[in-house]
Amino acid sequence: MTMAIWSWLNERGCGVFLHISSLPNGHGIGCFGQPAYDFIKFLTASGMKYWQICPLNPTSFGDSPYQSPSAFAGNPYFIDLQDLVGEELLFPSDLNGLVAMAESFVDFGKMYENFWPVLKIAFENFLRFKNHGDDFNSFCQRFAWWLDNYATFMAIKDQFGGHLWTDWPREFSDPEAALDKVHSDEKLSRMATFYKFVQWIFDRQWNKLKNFANANGIEIVGDIPIFVGLDSADVWANKRIFKLQEDGFPKFVAGVPPDAFSKTGQLWGNPVYDWDVLAADDFSWWTNRIGRCVELYDVVRLDHFRGFCDYWEIPTPATTGMNGKWVKSVGIKFFQHVKKVFPSIKFIAEDLGCLNDDVVQLLRDIGLPGMNVLQFAFDQNNKNKYLPHEHEKNSVLYLGTHDNDTTMGWFRLLPEDIKHQVRCYLRTNCDDVSWDFIKKAYESPSNLLILNMQDILNLGSEARFNTPNIPSGNWQWRMTMEQFNGLCESPTPQYLRHLQDTYGR
Repeated sequence: MTMAIWSWLNERGCGVFLHISSLPNGHGIGCFGQPAYDFIKFLTASGMKYWQICPLNPTSFGDSPYQSPSAFAGNPYFIDLQDLVGEELLFPSDLNGLVAMAESFVDFGKMYENFWPVLKIAFENFLRFKNHGDDFNSFCQRFAWWLDNYATFMAIKDQFGGHLWTDWPREFSDPEAALDKVHSDEKLSRMATFYKFVQWIFDRQWNKLKNFANANGIEIVGDIPIFVGLDSADVWANKRIFKLQEDGFPKFVAGVPPDAFSKTGQLWGNPVYDWDVLAADDFSWWTNRIGRCVELYDVVRLDHFRGFCDYWEIPTPATTGMNGKWVKSVGIKFFQHVKKVFPSIKFIAEDLGCLNDDVVQLLRDIGLPGMNVLQFAFDQNNKNKYLPHEHEKNSVLYLGTHDNDTTMGWFRLLPEDIKHQVRCYLRTNCDDVSWDFIKKAYESPSNLLILNMQDILNLGSEARFNTPNIPSGNWQWRMTMEQFNGLCESPTPQYLRHLQDTYGR
C-alpha cells in the first residue's frame, strides 16, 4: 500500500468564499482597498481562519477568472485607486468616471472603458515623478522570468487591436524576437513598461493585504486552473509544452464528455499539455507556476483535479465536447516532484464530477483533501457521499461552489420530494434554509468548512456568481456596502463564532 505523500488538514476550521471582485467599493469592482481590510476584520470577529478567492489572474473576453491572458500576472482591476491618490499618482478627479458605476454588480464593459485610462494617468505621473523607481526596477528584475513575456505579449496585443496572437505578423510569433522588437520600438517599449508598472502596483497592494490577513490569523485560499487560455502569454511563450499545430492553433482542446448536465458535453477550448515534454524538463513550467501561487496564497485549490490523472481530449476543429477521448495524464510522479520542491505547500483537490477508480486512487495516494458539496447530497440516497454523516475528516465542505446557485435559490427550485428529504435530514421546515445549511455544515466531520458570502447574507438566485455554459452575465455579483455594514453590525459575527466554539472549528 502506498503511503500518502501529503497530510496537512489535521485541524478543524472555517472560512468564507468571496472573490475580490465581489467586495464593496466605490469604483465599479471590489479591490484591495479599505473594504478588503474590513472584511478580514469581519472574518476574525466571526472566528474564521480562511478567506477563499478565485484566481487573481487578469480576465479577458467572458470575464472569467479561469480564462486569463496570464497564469502569473495579477488582475489590474483589483488595484486600489484611492491608494494611488494617496501616493499622488492620481488626483481624486481622475476617478470621476468610476465613481458613477453600479454598486451591486460589475459592469465589465464599462470597467474596460473607464479603468485603463486611469491607470495610464498614474503611469505617466510615475514616469514624471519617478516615485519608488528603485523598488520598481527591483520588482522587474525579480520577476523578469514571467513579467517580460507577459508585458511584451500585452504590448503587442494592444498594437494589433487585441487580436489572437496566432493572427499577428509572423515576426512576432517568436517570443525572443518579439522581445527584441519591443525593446527597439519606443511606443511598444513604453507600453510594455506600463504593463510592468501595473503588475508592480498589484503586487505591492496584494502583499500588504495578505500580510494583514496573515497577521490576523487568516490564511488565503487561492485557486489554480489546470488549463490555460490559448490567447495567453503562457501558450505564446511556451508553445512546445502544448499540443499545437504549426500555425499555433491547438491540435486538441480540453472539455468534458456528455453527462446528465449536458447532452453534448462541454467544449472549454483550452489547449492541452504535452505532459511528456513537461516531464522531460522536470515540470519546470508547472513548478514556476506553483511557485507563483505559493507567493500569492497560503492554500492552493487545484481546479479540475481529475485532469492530473486523465483528461478529455477533443480533436480540433470541434463545436461540442462529444467526440473526445480520455487520455492518461501525468499522475503521481508530478505530485512527488512538487512535494520535493515545495514540501510544505497546502493543496485542496477539486475532485467533483464523474470520477473513475484511478482518480480516486490517485487522490488517496497523494493524501490531499477533496471537496464535499452539501447541495449535491440530496437525491433520496442515504449513502450519498456528500451527506454530512458520510464526510471524511480530510475534506473541505462547501454548501455550494462558485458554479452553483445560492442555497436559497437552489432550494426554491427543488422538486417537492427532494425538499421533503432536505427538511427531514435537517429536522427543520427550512424557512431559513441558508442558515439551516450553515448550522448543519458546522457539525460535519469535514475538517474545513468554506461558506459562501451570499449564503451568510441569505440571498437568492439574484446573487448567483456563475452559471456554467452561459457565455455572458457571469462573475458580476457584488456585495453592497449597505449589505456589508448591516452584516457587521448584526449579531451574525457573534453567532458564527458561537458555532465555531460549539463545533470545535
